[in-house]
Amino acid sequence: MAFENGDVGGSAELLGGAAGGGDAGGGAAADGGAAGGDGAATGSDGAAAGESGTLPDWFEKVSADAGDGESSSNRDWLSAKGVKDLDGLVKMSRDTEKALRESGRIKVPGENAKPDELAAFHTAIGVPDKADGYEVQAPEGVQLDDAMIGALRESALKHGTPKGAFAGLVSDFVQIQIEQANAEAKRQDELASSWVKEQGGKADEQLAHINTAARSLGLSKTDMSGLRAGLGADRALGLLAKLGAGMAEDVLITGGSNRFGVSGAEAQGELERLKGDADFQAKNKPGTPERARWDRVNAQAAEFQAAKQA
Repeated sequence: MAFENGDVGGSAELLGGAAGGGDAGGGAAADGGAAGGDGAATGSDGAAAGESGTLPDWFEKVSADAGDGESSSNRDWLSAKGVKDLDGLVKMSRDTEKALRESGRIKVPGENAKPDELAAFHTAIGVPDKADGYEVQAPEGVQLDDAMIGALRESALKHGTPKGAFAGLVSDFVQIQIEQANAEAKRQDELASSWVKEQGGKADEQLAHINTAARSLGLSKTDMSGLRAGLGADRALGLLAKLGAGMAEDVLITGGSNRFGVSGAEAQGELERLKGDADFQAKNKPGTPERARWDRVNAQAAEFQAAKQA
C-alpha cells in the first residue's frame, strides 16, 4: 500500500513523547519527513526498534507511565538516554555504580546494619578506635576537668562521634563555661562594690574586720571564694564583717555562756567605755548589732561582778 505525505508508522508513534532523533530511535524528520535514516535505531537481538519498526520484548515490558514525582516514564527515560539493548542498559548501571564508589560517598548503615558495616562507616567518618584517640585543646590558661573530659571521650566513642566533631563540641562547651564564669564573676564584683559603697566612711574598718575573721577562722583563699560563690559577695562580706568586729572585741559567743579571749575585768571596762560613747548609744536600738554587742558585754560584766561577790 502506498502512503502519502510520509505517513509511515513506526516506533515513534508507540513511544510517544520519547520519540527523539539521534541514536535513541527513529525521529520525525525535519519538515514532516518520515522516520528513518540515521536517526533510526537499528540492531539485532536487542534493538529498541528494528527495521520492522517493532519493539523488542524486553522494551515493551518497561513501564510507559510516569511514576510519582517523575516527569517521564521509564520507557521514555531509556529512549532519551539512547539505550538500544539490554547490554547497554547493564553497562550504564555498572558505570553509575563505579562513579558513585569513586565519588567518595559513604554508605550510611541502616537500622539493622552488621557490626562490620558500622565499623567501616565509623572509620570513614573519622571515629577513632579508642577513646584516647579524641584530642582536646584547652584554651591558654584554662585547666580542664580531666575526669569529665575522660567521661565525654567514652561517651563520644560509644555514640560514634567523629574526632573533628568531638573537638569542636568540647571547645564550644569550654568556651560557654568560661563566658558563664566571667559573667558570674562580674555579677559578684558588682555586689561587692555595692556593699563597700554602702559602708561609707567605715568601709576600711569593715574590711579590716573581714580580714580579722578570715585569719581567726583559718579561711583560705579557696574558702573565701567558696563563701563568695555560695552566699553571694555582699552577704559573705557582711557576715564576716560582723564576725570580725566581735573578734576584735574578744566577745565572740560560741554558744551558751562559753566565751573566750576576754576577761571579766576587760568586759567591765568595755561596758564603761560604751556608756560614754554617744555615737554608740544613739545606735543602741533593739535588733541592731550595737544592741547585741551591748547585751554581750553587759552579760560578761555581770558574771564578773557575781564572781567577785561569791
